[in-house]
Amino acid sequence: MRDLKRLAFASLALLALAGCWSSRRTEGSGSTTPGVINAPYERALNTWLDKPEEELVAAWGVPERSQRLTDGGQALEYRRANNDGDLLCTTLFTSDVYGMIRTWAYRGAECLPPKLGDYGKRS
Repeated sequence: MRDLKRLAFASLALLALAGCWSSRRTEGSGSTTPGVINAPYERALNTWLDKPEEELVAAWGVPERSQRLTDGGQALEYRRANNDGDLLCTTLFTSDVYGMIRTWAYRGAECLPPKLGDYGKRS
């Protein structure tokens, strides 16, 4: 029962976030942490726009969470944590019904372009 509540909460949170983020510009989004601008990371995220989500998953690994959206697209959430399990960065990509990445947003002051294994770890 506890896992079901956790799954329901995570699904609702993803839908709420995806709804907010999907209304942003199609050339990306930016940080959702006030005052944080990470230009190198944003440039790295912009390279994924208009690319198939399968390529993102092949490069970044399986997302921590994913959710099918009402418009047929998908929200893919990646988390990066340090060795102590402290969350450093959360990145959300949304794709359209055709599986093409359309938007991204991130939260965290320590977001870096990923290296193999950085994302998709248990947080």
